[in-house]
Amino acid sequence: MRDLYPLGLAMMLWAGAATAQQPFTNSTSMLDHPAHSGGCMGVTDMDGDGLDDVVQLDGSEHVHVLYQEADGTFTAYDYGSVSNSSQWGWAIADLANDGHKDIVSGGSYDGTHLVSITARGVSSHHTLNGPQIFQQNMSIGDVDNDGRVDVFACNDNGAPNLWFTDANGMPQINNTYINWSTTPPSDMSGNYGSCFTDFDSDGDLDLYIAKCRQGVNNPDDPRRWNRLFVNDGNNNYSDQAAAYGVDDHEQTWASDFGDFDNDGDLDQVSVEHSTGTQLFKNDGTGHFTNVTNGSGLGLTSFPLQVLFRDLDNDGFLDILIAGGSEFFFKGNGDGTFTEVEGLFPYSKAMHSFAFGDLNRDGFEDVYANYGNSYVTPSETHADILWTNVPNGNHYFRVRLQGTVSNRDAIGARVTINGPWGTQVREIRSGESYGLVNSFVLHFGLGAETTIPSMTVTWPSGLEETFTDLHADQTITVVENTCISPNVAITATPTGVLCPGAGPITLTASPGSDYTWSTGAAGASISVSDPGNYWTVTGTGNCITQASRNIQESPDETPTVTADGPTQICPMDQVTLTASPADGYTWSNGSDQQSIVVNTPGEYTVTIQGACAEFTSAPVQVSLLDAPDAPLSMDVSIPVPGTAELTATGDSILWYDAATGGNLLGTGSPWTTPMVNTNTSFWCADMVQNGGETYYGGKTNRSENQGVYQNNSTYYLYFTADEDMVIKSAKVYANGAGNRTIALVDQASAAVIISGIYNIPDGESRVQLNIPVEGGGNYGLRILSGDPQLWRDGLGSFPNFPYDLGGLGAITGSNAGSDQYYYYFYDWEVATPSTWCEGPRTEVEVLVGPTGIGGLDDNRTLGIYPNPATDRINLQGDLPAGATQAEVIDVSGRICLTADLRNGSLSVSGLAKGHYTLQVRGHHATVRTSFIKQ
Repeated sequence: MRDLYPLGLAMMLWAGAATAQQPFTNSTSMLDHPAHSGGCMGVTDMDGDGLDDVVQLDGSEHVHVLYQEADGTFTAYDYGSVSNSSQWGWAIADLANDGHKDIVSGGSYDGTHLVSITARGVSSHHTLNGPQIFQQNMSIGDVDNDGRVDVFACNDNGAPNLWFTDANGMPQINNTYINWSTTPPSDMSGNYGSCFTDFDSDGDLDLYIAKCRQGVNNPDDPRRWNRLFVNDGNNNYSDQAAAYGVDDHEQTWASDFGDFDNDGDLDQVSVEHSTGTQLFKNDGTGHFTNVTNGSGLGLTSFPLQVLFRDLDNDGFLDILIAGGSEFFFKGNGDGTFTEVEGLFPYSKAMHSFAFGDLNRDGFEDVYANYGNSYVTPSETHADILWTNVPNGNHYFRVRLQGTVSNRDAIGARVTINGPWGTQVREIRSGESYGLVNSFVLHFGLGAETTIPSMTVTWPSGLEETFTDLHADQTITVVENTCISPNVAITATPTGVLCPGAGPITLTASPGSDYTWSTGAAGASISVSDPGNYWTVTGTGNCITQASRNIQESPDETPTVTADGPTQICPMDQVTLTASPADGYTWSNGSDQQSIVVNTPGEYTVTIQGACAEFTSAPVQVSLLDAPDAPLSMDVSIPVPGTAELTATGDSILWYDAATGGNLLGTGSPWTTPMVNTNTSFWCADMVQNGGETYYGGKTNRSENQGVYQNNSTYYLYFTADEDMVIKSAKVYANGAGNRTIALVDQASAAVIISGIYNIPDGESRVQLNIPVEGGGNYGLRILSGDPQLWRDGLGSFPNFPYDLGGLGAITGSNAGSDQYYYYFYDWEVATPSTWCEGPRTEVEVLVGPTGIGGLDDNRTLGIYPNPATDRINLQGDLPAGATQAEVIDVSGRICLTADLRNGSLSVSGLAKGHYTLQVRGHHATVRTSFIKQ
């Protein structure tokens, strides 16, 4: 098979199905206090009991903490208003290292506020010293690594603020510690998102600032340049964003760091208001490359929040984006992401959120608000707690407590190594744009049940490694002191409740000192209802919580994925693979997890589930058209050289082997490479399936009603009813140069595929070759800059929709009027094409004068006179059925065919040189050579 589909479309068409992410459940009823939050959101353990709590900033001003109790209920405490103004940013951490987290926040020139908490419900309010600023995101980290965390605040209108926390837990302003100045000089404004992270894995804390300065349209203005303050190991910081490839001159609102490909380093995602969501890959040394193209990201909406998290516990980080619009992208582990819609089923788009496991089932939950603008709460839409739905994947969670390092272990890193590669997590406070997430580090494991090794790197520099840890538990590590018990829960006879079956016994090991979620104590409990059961054990602060989810008659229908398209050429095959199970029964009789198929038909797989058998949906394998083997003739040459080979067919390919081998050339006739001895070549024909071409769209520009567009905001919309390829389109350019053209999703404006095309001045046809998946609504646009391409405007009267040969239609534009037609005229579209290759035919090049027999190997052919000038005579035993002779020159060309009935033929018309005489019979061919003088 050749040129099946352009690569992008091919991947869309046969991408394997993964475990489906189920919609989250609205579990707000678990919480005993409602809130209407604006921008700031928090989920974190406020009192050090190992359980995630909910921290609310109701009305963007008033703090409530909903403490989680041992039985899973929540108790609300009111900590009062921090300000009469809406807070734009906050961060939460244990500033005093006393076991209770404190809250710092700020808004628009209302000061920076501290709620210092010493026990549940016991607090004092303070205003921090230092200049008042228009505060944006806040982050907390131990900047000078003295064991006490410090406070950083982004400033929209000038340089940031930095406070160092004293021994009493009170932050003190220190704005001279880090040099915030820029080159070229600026007022240092536009600081929006921030994050403390060890981006280069050198063991110290660095600071990243996402920059966005509204009203600054020049990308060369440093107020738009993201900043990376690199720690030199001695807690001296300098901006080296450009050197590491993350200065990014777009309008970045927020960023996050996470390892999306499990190679052990932290990659980056940013939401940007001038160019779209961007993805950057870390090369392992902290240097980043933009890999947005082809990632499935690139949406050009106006989001405020972005974070990496593994929401389905498959071991790969996903991305949640919110603020004005809501997007969830499932990570595939290879730098690509797939959008999943409807994960949080609500009538309004999510505005902001925080992550944590609030029902202790080992899956990350989302506490979300549905505010407006930037930090304006909604009066009608309250916050919602969305709890995740377990899917059978395993998890591992790690809770850290510092001793030499700060108590919250902010800045600590945990890596786990196993079949998944290397997963990396860091403890942070104050992320994205006003978000505080659980400090318990969360790892998805997919089907794996053991962590071969875990390494904790503490801010103090201490490194601790632990091995052979069980999945499905939250363990605690206290710095240089202890690790909590390594607990596993077994279910007997199984973890599934089947109809008519008895109860299940859950047993925790090792030891017997356990407290269960049911209230029972001891190593074992008996359960008869489905649900999540957890148990807690340990002493002091070294506690472990392990969980087991019991299902009732689960649907275990297997899925079947294909390693390529299921419509294949007759000479090809496709591998079908079933989702993991204990055993397999395929419709073709195989009992393996994968089968190789080259016969058309319907294929299913059946597995034995916990309670019943389940059969997959059928996969239809069909065959495309392919040609027969071509006809060709062997060729003789008298001496070493090249030969000219011919074959019947429209698209001939020449190979050096009967199967596989190397493609040597195409077409007929074809000249061989130099051959010194008898050599075989093989030829095959190809035929195209699909590839029908159609034209549509406005044929030509209007002469006067329009302009050369000077911005890339607007573009055409179109639908694709079937898979197709946009092969080319006519454009009119005001000046030659490169333009970036992209296929985007109509709803989200996310870039699906893009490319850079060199377009000459004036009218031209640009060869696009953009694959489009059927069943979607799209846009075709210029990505950025000043397009200087003609678009028709008012008075041009475009006649939408424009049919695209039945494959789809150009429906309008995002300009809000049907009177504009942007850039691309006279579209050339085609159905996807597949070139199928047929069987191969062997063709032999024979070198030298020796006669060659077919079935009659003893036959030889003589010629006299030789050399000859006029006529040659044949002598010898001719093959049965031989009536004609062929004279072949040194290039392999048949230059004379003669009747053999009189035993001689005239060669007077031949040029002087070496020739081969070939005589074919029914079952044999004989050859010899002669010289014409």
